[in-house]
Amino acid sequence: MSRRESIVRIRVASPEDDARCRQSLSAAGFSAEASLTWLVVRDADPDEVNAALIAGGALGRVAAREAVAKLVGWLIDRQGALAGRERNVKALVERVLADSALAQRYAPRPDAALVPAAAALYEDLMARGAPFVPWDRFLELFCVERAA
Repeated sequence: MSRRESIVRIRVASPEDDARCRQSLSAAGFSAEASLTWLVVRDADPDEVNAALIAGGALGRVAAREAVAKLVGWLIDRQGALAGRERNVKALVERVLADSALAQRYAPRPDAALVPAAAALYEDLMARGAPFVPWDRFLELFCVERAA
């Protein structure tokens, strides 16, 4: 099941890439709008939006995907040695939510749950040999939805 988010932010590198992003999104049935320094797609799944950008050859990427990739890279760099790193994991999760403009909708899980979640994700990534974490999986492992 894919999770639709109220907003999906896209980072673009140049005016030319902005045009390519818009074209790629339009071809996939998405509508993009400018919002400050971002392109924004409303009411969409971040993974589906990112896949449309990749398929269209755009350089721009969904901010949530970039930030989750940084979390994955950090886990791989630590090679599973996560004891006592609750603060680091929490900061990375908070960064994903902030970069995604979704910090008002989601919060990191309690500190005690973050390292076991990160360890489980690391083990899963190593077992599969694929460093991709779907948006729904990231939320399941690291976040709780805030009360309305």
